[in-house]
Amino acid sequence: MVNPAGTHMHNHLKFFTTNRRDLQRNSAGHPNFSTRTLHIDWTELERVNGKAATAAQKQWWEIKSQYADTVLLFKTGKFYEMFHDDSDVGVAHLGMVYMKGKDGHAGFPEAAYGKYVAMLVERGYRVARVEQTETPDALKERKKRTKGKKPGVVNREVCGVVSKGTRTFCY
Repeated sequence: MVNPAGTHMHNHLKFFTTNRRDLQRNSAGHPNFSTRTLHIDWTELERVNGKAATAAQKQWWEIKSQYADTVLLFKTGKFYEMFHDDSDVGVAHLGMVYMKGKDGHAGFPEAAYGKYVAMLVERGYRVARVEQTETPDALKERKKRTKGKKPGVVNREVCGVVSKGTRTFCY
């Protein structure tokens, strides 16, 4: 079932909606509060989600904690995925539809990257391109070399941020 806007899991996370704190745990009313970062309450996330976050979900939340005021375009194979509040932006401003499930999720093929970034930037959003910086084969090798808990997902990193102030029209 496709959930309508406002009913996804992220809409019920207090740390993400009504009780936001930055990475220094400053509340929104604090003079040093930073809108750029977000403190993730892993206990609340697990409680609301009904289970522990997967490795990929943890990776997304860890990146979002550093880029809270930025739309993340999260590369997965040949697609850019938008999760949680970012998917709300994609649905509202890019004509996308939510995918099935309780998590807000939308996406588009990598060939449409330039089109969608331009649309978001024109509407005043900062957009971060999160790319896979490791192949699945490299992940297998890293798992072989890792002692203890094995990594569960390919490495991803923010490889660029585009805004009205940084746009160069060559994505």
